[in-house]
Amino acid sequence: MSAHRFDPAKLPKLNDPARFIDLIPETIWDAFGVADPETVVELGAGTGIFAIEFAEKMTDAKIYAVDGEPVMLEWMDSHLPSTLAGVVIPVDADVTNVSLPSGSADLVYSINVHHELEDAPAMLREAMRLLRPGGVVGIVDWRLEDTKPGPPMAHRIGGPTIAQQVENAGFSSVRLLDVLPRHDIIVGRRLG
Repeated sequence: MSAHRFDPAKLPKLNDPARFIDLIPETIWDAFGVADPETVVELGAGTGIFAIEFAEKMTDAKIYAVDGEPVMLEWMDSHLPSTLAGVVIPVDADVTNVSLPSGSADLVYSINVHHELEDAPAMLREAMRLLRPGGVVGIVDWRLEDTKPGPPMAHRIGGPTIAQQVENAGFSSVRLLDVLPRHDIIVGRRLG
């Protein structure tokens, strides 16, 4: 992650339910298009707010909530609902080096992380490694528009550039979806 990385001192902001006004979990989940995954990996999970939302949409699946920030991992460990114990699994790792087996995930996604990356191609290579053939990568990040709230324009990348990065990483059927008010969703598939 880079100098633009989210300040853990602002952790309550990550859990603000008002985030769901712009980052609509149902819309994001539908955009990813993975009907019944068994294994999901969230890169840069923060407090796990989206992992928790998505876990409730799945049956017999696990979400590995990856974050390298101890404050976030501690928060997840102490605040995950007991009904999701063993379903949402916090993982202490950098988003470019996750200690999970190759080809083990049906979906690898990140939400509002891409603009913070020092090495986006490395994160996308790791997503490719984690995905099984036919698996989906999903990137949700700030649109390249001056919106409030949100990071400064100088920190934003924009959907078209992210989509090109996803293609360059070897993903196929890359789509840029404009279905959220302030964010782009980019989806690609790992071929067999």
